[in-house]
Amino acid sequence: MENKIGKYVKYAIGEIILVVIGILIALQINNWNEERKGNAKLQKAIQSLYNDLVSDSLLITQALPLIDQRNEVIADLLKRSYATEANLDSLVQIMKNEFPVSWYSSPTYNINTFSNLKSSGTFDILPSEIKKPLSNYYTTMASNEDLNEKTLAQYRIHLDGFVKKYNIIGRLYDENYNNSYLYNHTWENIDSKDFTPRVAVLLASYRVLYRAAKAELEKNQKNIQDILPLLKPYLNEETKD
Repeated sequence: MENKIGKYVKYAIGEIILVVIGILIALQINNWNEERKGNAKLQKAIQSLYNDLVSDSLLITQALPLIDQRNEVIADLLKRSYATEANLDSLVQIMKNEFPVSWYSSPTYNINTFSNLKSSGTFDILPSEIKKPLSNYYTTMASNEDLNEKTLAQYRIHLDGFVKKYNIIGRLYDENYNNSYLYNHTWENIDSKDFTPRVAVLLASYRVLYRAAKAELEKNQKNIQDILPLLKPYLNEETKD
């Protein structure tokens, strides 16, 4: 009887050990699955951020040549306007036929991934070395965009005030503008005391607008180039390039 009881005890202990081992294995497998899911979620989030930043970089690359060209144009117009030999006639020529009637708005950056990660709390799973530069990038981008919108609003005020007195938009609508009464009438009998201050303000505000635009784009581009290498180790091999 004692031998049988001893065998039953050993058998029971063995069963318990097997159950415990089974539970531990199941827990470990569950942990592996959760870790795998977490890694997949992390990789998906970083891949989406990476794609957004690459798209932003392309937007900036496409926008910069136009911004540089506009800055060159306004630099030339300012130089000629402030030259010693400049007079009312030369200023009229510049504003009537050459001033680039245009304005700048910040590119439509890709912020959906970052916004979704922040609102869902998923942003917290990102490695710490990635979170800070990403936050800085999107904060700086929003701040620069807001600043440029205010700069643009100021430029539009000066442009609207000028256009109400002097027709510089007719050449945008008809190639025969130079021969039209509608275009030329406002350029007759110009009051230099009214005209020259408006020209000075409009030229200056145009330059401020495009200088700010260039600074914004270059800053954002630099931030992107600093962040992308931090994201690459978490990407699939085929998407790293």
